[in-house]
Amino acid sequence: MKNIVIFIMLLFLLSCTSKTTKNELTTGDWLFELQIDKENPELTIPFNVKVKNPKHLEIKNADERIIVNEITYKPDSVFIKMPVFGSEFKGRISGKSISGEYINYNKSKVLPIPFIASFAVKERFKSKEGPGSDYNGNWQANFISGENSNTAIGIFEQNENIVTGTFQTEVGDYRYLEGVVSGDKMLLSCFDGAHAFLFTATQTDCKIEGMFYSGNTWIQKWRAEKTDNPELSDMKSLTYLKPEYEKLTFAFPNENGDIISLEDEKYQNKVVIVQIFGTWCPNCMDETRYLVELHKKYNSQGLEIIGLDFETKTDFDYFKKRIVRFRKDLEVTYELVLAGPANKKWQLKHYPCLIK
Repeated sequence: MKNIVIFIMLLFLLSCTSKTTKNELTTGDWLFELQIDKENPELTIPFNVKVKNPKHLEIKNADERIIVNEITYKPDSVFIKMPVFGSEFKGRISGKSISGEYINYNKSKVLPIPFIASFAVKERFKSKEGPGSDYNGNWQANFISGENSNTAIGIFEQNENIVTGTFQTEVGDYRYLEGVVSGDKMLLSCFDGAHAFLFTATQTDCKIEGMFYSGNTWIQKWRAEKTDNPELSDMKSLTYLKPEYEKLTFAFPNENGDIISLEDEKYQNKVVIVQIFGTWCPNCMDETRYLVELHKKYNSQGLEIIGLDFETKTDFDYFKKRIVRFRKDLEVTYELVLAGPANKKWQLKHYPCLIK
């Protein structure tokens, strides 16, 4: 009898030790913060996350929602892979907090960014005081690099101390920005899966001065003045065929290795849209979603589209891996080809017919 009791107790102990407590993301609101400056731990790029369940979350930037459902776990760790882009979070879960690294594999030089995440935190930024300045409206902005500057239009909507908006530039925009106004200062941030942006600003007499941080690799001053009529260059003056050229020609491989050309029979006597994009580019993702719908609607009437992909790494295996994911996540129905590196000097050299 004694031996039987001991045997039962051993079975009970073994069954208890074989069970492991699941260490998963808690359902609810989280604040993620990318720590972009080792010397200044308070300088972070924050963004809001809503965990729907341990395998599904949403990243929130103003009106934008980015759905993430590639989440895996190890005993004390979580791996969150971004849709479309080649980036992920690798973190260790400790109760209702996470610490780890954000890694963007699309970069030509991969530089992990440390991050922390806290559960049950809704405030993107802590507002130390009420709003002392009005940032509503349109602003003529300039981003300054040494003696050079790039023109942009700042568009902000402020409701008490909460502010949203973006910067329109001549090559795209800075996404869905969200933040606060505290006194005369404004803080804006976003994380779109591939880029993390932070804008700081101080307003004096309808003029703004601030700093722009892109991840942990780029810092730039910016200035702006309020105006009812901000301007950017006419897009037709930025990219066009030189007068001595009549058309654009190319021949590039798709993900199957087949060479695709505008001279192919498939594209003869049809309207063909040539898209210039990169799988690392959030604006290109928006554009692709629009073109996918356009292609579905008008392909039967003769519309064709070819996407010229310019990548940070141009070996074919890397391109194929990126395009397969890009095509799947965005449900792309038209041809996508490897056109070259994401380098403006290279593009101008190899596309002499274009001015950019």
